[in-house]
Amino acid sequence: MAKKLSKGKKVALIIASVILVLLIAVVCVGVSFLNSYCEVKDYTIINASQVNTADKEYKLVAHRGYSAIAPENTAPAYEKAGEQGFWGAECDIYRTADGVWILTHDISTYRMMDKSAFVEKKTYEELKSYTYDNGSNIGDYTELKICTLDEYLEICKENSMNAVIELKGKNNTEHYDEIIEAVEKAGMSDYTTYISFHYENLQKIRSLCDAPVLYLVQEITDEDIELALALGGECGINFNGNKEENTDEIIKKCVDSGLIVAAWTIDTKDAMERLVKNGVSIITTNCIIPQ
Repeated sequence: MAKKLSKGKKVALIIASVILVLLIAVVCVGVSFLNSYCEVKDYTIINASQVNTADKEYKLVAHRGYSAIAPENTAPAYEKAGEQGFWGAECDIYRTADGVWILTHDISTYRMMDKSAFVEKKTYEELKSYTYDNGSNIGDYTELKICTLDEYLEICKENSMNAVIELKGKNNTEHYDEIIEAVEKAGMSDYTTYISFHYENLQKIRSLCDAPVLYLVQEITDEDIELALALGGECGINFNGNKEENTDEIIKKCVDSGLIVAAWTIDTKDAMERLVKNGVSIITTNCIIPQ
């Protein structure tokens, strides 16, 4: 005959069971999130001629390059953007352990490459041994390697595209003079815009040059407008154009303040029409191509 568990042991068993179930749930959610994050999206290409912008002026920026056609933040993605005639091409940059600025949206290579590592912990030579195995039409790009800031700037220059550089992370600001030097060396000083979610990054860039700087935000607040204005010179806000919280009224407030107003990442005709109608002058997109 089985021995009955004491009340204390029953409680402990129930608690352990609940913890186990919660751990399993967390792991399942995590795996599901990673799979979703790594999944390549299937975009519908839209020609800007299909969008009713009421003759308002705007500029199209290719998000991480023409990422609907080629793997994001790679040389082919920027070459494709140049071929399409985008006004600008956005990139994300990190600094390697040996001081090379490279293009990647994530601090880890896990999502896009065949080996997983934190890019700031690896040298450029080490990262050069990695190969892209994810991204749009990856089958067309064998042995695709990581792109450097210098290579990106050269492609932008060759294709008469403005460079839109997102400063990632909160560190390495003491090395931002290297970025400015690379831009100057490429002859792109008058054709480069800097963006970041981290306000201090933009303050540092502003102390080094007079290039346009755009404060990246999810939802525009009055405080964000004031912070953006405080950067001085050519400054603005670059907001999530898909959030309902960013109403026509708050967008108009940005425009009326004199800020450069930009929105990301806009992939539908309706969203672009609304934003341009309200005075947004820069549209970052994965799949809306110039006329």
